[in-house]
Amino acid sequence: MKKLILATLALSLLGGATAASAEPWERPDYRVDRELIRDVPMHRWVRGDRFVMAPGFVVVNDWDNFRLRPPAFGFHWVRAGDDFLLINNHTGRIVDVVDVQR
Repeated sequence: MKKLILATLALSLLGGATAASAEPWERPDYRVDRELIRDVPMHRWVRGDRFVMAPGFVVVNDWDNFRLRPPAFGFHWVRAGDDFLLINNHTGRIVDVVDVQR
């Protein structure tokens, strides 16, 4: 069993060294067009989609101030731009979407 673990560890270290030594891909002529970025529509959240927490999303603990219904046990509200998403804690699925501008 120890030989198997040591062999796996040695292979993972060997594979990690080759991946880390690769040069990053760069495209020197690439420029960001700010007007193009503004024209991209915002993401549309749909019930049943999987939600992954990332920077820019805020967990809403004061849901009553936003006139949202209280989340059931195992759920929480997240603010994503102009939308409030009710997320299942266990699966990460979107259960409900509420638009702020309604």
